[in-house]
Amino acid sequence: MSGDLSQVPIIAVKLFAIMDPFSVIPYILGIFTSYQESTQQNVSWSYLVNKISMVIVVILLIFAVLGRLILDFLGLSPASLEIGGGIILVYLGIDTMGGFGQLRFLSRSIEEAIVTPIATPLIVGPGTLTALVTLSVNYSILVLIAGSLIAALLTYISLMSAPLLVKVLGRTGTIAAGRFTAVIIAAFGVQLILGGLTLLNIIH
Repeated sequence: MSGDLSQVPIIAVKLFAIMDPFSVIPYILGIFTSYQESTQQNVSWSYLVNKISMVIVVILLIFAVLGRLILDFLGLSPASLEIGGGIILVYLGIDTMGGFGQLRFLSRSIEEAIVTPIATPLIVGPGTLTALVTLSVNYSILVLIAGSLIAALLTYISLMSAPLLVKVLGRTGTIAAGRFTAVIIAAFGVQLILGGLTLLNIIH
């Protein structure tokens, strides 16, 4: 298991690309706007983002620390996990291209939506958790924690600047940025599949 801290930025970028906050920014803004219009309670955008970010950090750290233990407990081989995780990420990348139009905010309280569906599964979903468990095969807990915290920070910055981002790029431009990161998700999935096949000596 590698403890090379030089891999931290690479892991952070991979996790950030999989979490893909750009894709959900229009959806979260829609939730925020609808809630502000339907209630007299004053909730600021920074309050909402801070709460979402706290939940994201907790979920990422749990899987960064316990990822390897989960793998060992279930008795899964690194090759099978890489292939299975890769397939999930490829599917997630393709699904992300379709957007999140099918999701609706059904809760009366925006606080209830912070954990589900915003923090998880919209941002930290199965793809992110699969990636963390898979990365735990080759990297130390310290490296994964550092990469997770940087990815969470990048997500926080993206969400905090969302109103300005949408104002500059427009809703269409913001969605387009999210679609681009979907390609990165799918590419990471393909890389995992190829890595698993290499471990099984199917390809070289």
